[in-house]
Amino acid sequence: MQLLGPLLDVLRGTLTERPIRVVDIGCGMGFVLRWLAAYGALGDDVELLGCDFNPTLIGNAGRLAREEGLRCHFRVANAFTLERSAHVFLSTGVIHHFRGEGLTGFLRSQAGVGASALLHCDIKASWAAPLGSWIFHMARMREPLARHDGVLSAVRAHPREVLLRAARDGGSPLVFALFDGRPSPMPILRTLNTLVGVKPQLADAFRAKLGTLAARLEAFS
Repeated sequence: MQLLGPLLDVLRGTLTERPIRVVDIGCGMGFVLRWLAAYGALGDDVELLGCDFNPTLIGNAGRLAREEGLRCHFRVANAFTLERSAHVFLSTGVIHHFRGEGLTGFLRSQAGVGASALLHCDIKASWAAPLGSWIFHMARMREPLARHDGVLSAVRAHPREVLLRAARDGGSPLVFALFDGRPSPMPILRTLNTLVGVKPQLADAFRAKLGTLAARLEAFS
């Protein structure tokens, strides 16, 4: 919500169509969207849609949303061939799965269907990330596969230069920056960073809406 809330405020001042569509890519069982629907107070003019390639996860996400009485929807979709346009694409813990041209293509596919903005949150690459992930997953996860996958995700986290280069090399009409992307001698204090992409005409207004949080957002380019 630190980034999505201000971004929606900016879009409300520039978009004439409604609803404002927010699509969560690789949503799994829909935890992020279900949390936003329950606690985000996004407004009735926001539509939440979760997409994942795994039909079992999508089925469970939809079932949970119905049981919880939440206003969000889920469907099976391929992240590289998104058929439905959105104003905002977001993801959490997904982009480290894509490498090289796959990462560039993943970001390009969203800009290609007319997105106004992208928010992709993932593990921040640092010396502490694998250790911190191991401690967390050993404490919270029961299955060996879950413990292994969590640490491997931290190992595969993209450095800031890789993320920004992939975003900008894709011929995207958006400009990009990282939120909390700068290296830190104490990376345990901020373990995540977010790749932010917006249409150039929205960049200044978005930064202004962030208020004091703007200091944690790098310059758009």
